[in-house]
Amino acid sequence: MEKSPVVNYNRVIQPGCDKAIPMKVIVGTPAYNEEKYIGTVILQARQHADEVIVVDDGSTDRTRTVAELAGATVIRHESNRGYGNAVRTILAEARTLDADVLIILDADSQHNPDEIPSLVEAVSEGYDVVIGSREKQKHMIPRYRRMGQKVLSGLTNLLSGEKIADTESGFRAYSRKAINELELKESGMAVSSEIIKSAAAKKLRIKEVPISVSYTGDGSSLNPVSHGAGVLRSLFIMISEERPLLFFGILGIGLIIAGIVMGILVVQAMYTNEVLQVGNALVCMLLITVGVLVVSTGIILRVLTRRINDRL
Repeated sequence: MEKSPVVNYNRVIQPGCDKAIPMKVIVGTPAYNEEKYIGTVILQARQHADEVIVVDDGSTDRTRTVAELAGATVIRHESNRGYGNAVRTILAEARTLDADVLIILDADSQHNPDEIPSLVEAVSEGYDVVIGSREKQKHMIPRYRRMGQKVLSGLTNLLSGEKIADTESGFRAYSRKAINELELKESGMAVSSEIIKSAAAKKLRIKEVPISVSYTGDGSSLNPVSHGAGVLRSLFIMISEERPLLFFGILGIGLIIAGIVMGILVVQAMYTNEVLQVGNALVCMLLITVGVLVVSTGIILRVLTRRINDRL
């Protein structure tokens, strides 16, 4: 295989030292039925990396063949195991290859591989997780996607304690430290949020850099609605596990408020019409009772979570 021309990245061994050694940059891309665009993405990415890895996640088209012809190292999942599992495979391979920097980008030509150097530069400045933010080109993103991204970003920031504008971007760079320390469990698209949560928990430095974005309409093999719903479901689960008091507290207080409002309506009806609305009164009591139980559950889970974390 002919080696592609590579942009030389350098990292200084220690502050104040003139001697520098090249950084080993690996580009990884998860791919599922992306034969139309994968070749172009690889050829562009090879200009900025020592090696390009493609995880063919059970594609039924010629994704693997095209990727190999374009010069990528292909790791194949025999079945479609999901985006998260593909990212975990890329991270494992980057550890094996002893990469200094790992770039992950989408295979559907949404991202511009020529912007890889800007992400690598941020890693060379000491950041561990660099996210390519689409905020400056949000006018290029369909409105329904922007609305979904804002909801998911808000929940991810609530989960992680970070303030990141574009938590769902798949164009990212990882330092050697992040490659070795990130511990991921998600198999689907929610892995993007899990990475931010894990990075924040491990005190890794996170930065956003602006990138361009292009939506072709036929690039992604995922339905954006089902994608968003899946991530939303996973985020609720992660929040309930990581911040149980917040999750169950909000839910419980909401139920209590609804019960109080229902109770006020029952009292008003009793004074106005001199009729006790038994059904509504029972619903009022039920909502308040369940709300108190939900808040109590959050408190108990919070205490248990803190004790478990203290022992680890």
